[in-house]
Amino acid sequence: MKLSRTAIFVFFLFFTSSLGFSSNDLYFFGKVNFMGSTGSEDSYIEGENDFPVASSFSTLGLGLGFTTSIKPFFFGLEAHYNPGGTTILTDTSDNDTVKINTYKYASGFLMMGVDILKNRKLSLFINTGIGLSYALNPEMKTYVSEYGYETEIEPPENKYFLTAFAGLGLKIYFSPALGVLLNTRYQFMDQEEPQSAFCVSAGIVYTF
Repeated sequence: MKLSRTAIFVFFLFFTSSLGFSSNDLYFFGKVNFMGSTGSEDSYIEGENDFPVASSFSTLGLGLGFTTSIKPFFFGLEAHYNPGGTTILTDTSDNDTVKINTYKYASGFLMMGVDILKNRKLSLFINTGIGLSYALNPEMKTYVSEYGYETEIEPPENKYFLTAFAGLGLKIYFSPALGVLLNTRYQFMDQEEPQSAFCVSAGIVYTF
C-alpha cells in the first residue's frame, strides 16, 4: 500500500511540475511483444530442472505514457500491462516437451529520449527507459508433457525484476494536438532466466 501511494504521489508531482515545460504528450497504445527463447542445454538437472529450454513466443499488451520535453530532449513515465502467452519447454535429455502458460505482468518505466527530426507533421525519435516488471499471477501449476509425464512449474522466487529498453519511434500529427504513435523497441528483462524481446506498439498521442 505504501509503495502504491508513493508511486501515485511521484506521478502527480511529476505531472504538475511538467506543465511549465515547452510541450507535453499523453499517449495510449497497444503492443505486440515478441519474446525470445531462454535457457540452455547446460542448465539441465535431472529431477530439478528437467525442462531447461523455453521457446520463443508472442503476447499482446496495452500501455499508457506521459512525457514532457525540453527541446530536443524529453522524459517521462510509462505503464504497461502484458497478458500471458504460451511457451514450450524442452527436456534436452530426451526431447520431451511441455506447453505452459506464461505469467501476466505489469511494468513501470522511467524514460528519456531525443527528437532526431521534428516538425509540424512528424517527429522521429530515439528513447530508452528502465523500470520494474511485476508478475501478477505467480502460482505453482501442474502440466502433462508430450510423453505423458506430470511436471510442476514453480512460480519465480522474486516477483519483481528489472526491465530496460531502447528503441526508435515515430509520431505523425493530424493536427497540432492529435496524432498517431509508432514504436519499435528492444527490451531486456533480468529475471531468473534473463529474457530479451522485440516490442512493436501503435497508439494515439495527445500533445498539449
